[in-house]
Amino acid sequence: MNRRNTALSSIILILLGLALLFFGLRRPITIVVDGQSFVIQTRALTVRQALNSAQISPTSQDRITPLPNHLLGWKGVIRVDRARPVQVWMPETGLLAPIQASERIPANLLADLGIKLFPKDRILWNGEPVPPDQPLLLAPAYVLQFNPAVPFTLEEGGKEKLLYTAAATVGSALEEAGILVSGLDRLSASLEQPVQEGMKLTLTRARPITIQGGGTKVSSQSAAPTVGEALAEVGLALQGLDYTIPPETDPIPAEGVIKVVRVEEEILLEQTPIAFETEFIEDPDTELDQRSVVEPGEAGIKASRVRIRYENGKEVSRETDAEWVAKEPVTKKVGYGTQVVVHTLDTPSGTIEYWRAVTVYATSYSPCRSGTEKCYYGTSLGLPVQRGVIGVTSAWYRLMAGQQIYVPDYGVGTIADIGGGVSGKYWIDLGFTDEEFEPWYYDTTIYFLTPVPETIPWILP
Repeated sequence: MNRRNTALSSIILILLGLALLFFGLRRPITIVVDGQSFVIQTRALTVRQALNSAQISPTSQDRITPLPNHLLGWKGVIRVDRARPVQVWMPETGLLAPIQASERIPANLLADLGIKLFPKDRILWNGEPVPPDQPLLLAPAYVLQFNPAVPFTLEEGGKEKLLYTAAATVGSALEEAGILVSGLDRLSASLEQPVQEGMKLTLTRARPITIQGGGTKVSSQSAAPTVGEALAEVGLALQGLDYTIPPETDPIPAEGVIKVVRVEEEILLEQTPIAFETEFIEDPDTELDQRSVVEPGEAGIKASRVRIRYENGKEVSRETDAEWVAKEPVTKKVGYGTQVVVHTLDTPSGTIEYWRAVTVYATSYSPCRSGTEKCYYGTSLGLPVQRGVIGVTSAWYRLMAGQQIYVPDYGVGTIADIGGGVSGKYWIDLGFTDEEFEPWYYDTTIYFLTPVPETIPWILP
């Protein structure tokens, strides 16, 4: 038992001796102050003693690693991070009161100030973003800008997406979210516009379009809301009367095909003649049934403005916009003779006197050959149908009923009946009995016999 105690005591004495030897020797200690290191030789047992021997007096805000009461080993390392003024600028409160801090990691600095850091929040130093978990470079003082992320909504293709950003502009926020906007895409806000909390953006992606018209075909892309704006984007704006299918105010069709119809109009002035009228006036110096031109007629001119419409080079319509009389027609004045002259004519039956001769188309009829299914034996004047009875049109009959005329190869007859007539000609119908009927179908001249009636139709109807 004594032998054991003696051995233990010996070991303790040896260890104490070694400890006294160790702590009594000068040892190399590395001190790093704000990243600058130097080595001292010291017999100090603790960190505080080593700093004192190096004439370094840290403040309570400085950071000392290891702690000041920590025992030093052989070739120990002491780190001193001196506290520096730190200020933080926030959008809502402005510049916060400065603090003294030895912390260099931005996230920890904000945490010391009671500021919670969330994903997408942004910390700026000297105007440049810095990683929140990386130590800042050494500087005499620090002014940090804290931009908390704000929510905004992006609608694309009918779907909404909630995003957060601390970026200053819309373009930076979208780029940060991995959303690329091409020059042909259409965004409801400018890329340079500042981001505002709760703002709603609408992004319309450009899609292929084909523009056809006038023999040309243009392929492009557009995110325009209407056909007209899509045309303007590609430099094919409508002009004048041009139009599109679908109309320029409509949305771009699903298939992306826009038809442009180029419209041109041409104005023509056309002239057409206006026929003059003929006015008959009495001419007592001219024999009956003769004509004289008292004043020659002159055709007028009607002018019209015609609008011709072309679509893609083809005529599609022609309309008259206006008409007017450029020159009035001049009425032709014709004198009709009213001078009655009695003439004589030798005939197989003797000489006759007549006061009017007229060329007519002569036909013949009898009681049962009047062009109907019935037989008519009487005339309009009450005479029987027989040779010497002559039918005329109703217009002649009203003016000349009962007058006697001479018809070559027929003889003398009396206007006593009404017939249908022949269109475009003076006409008479020579009466016969059924037994003596002779067919007549040719032109002849008839002579109105004297005496001259009191009432004379100067112009025959």
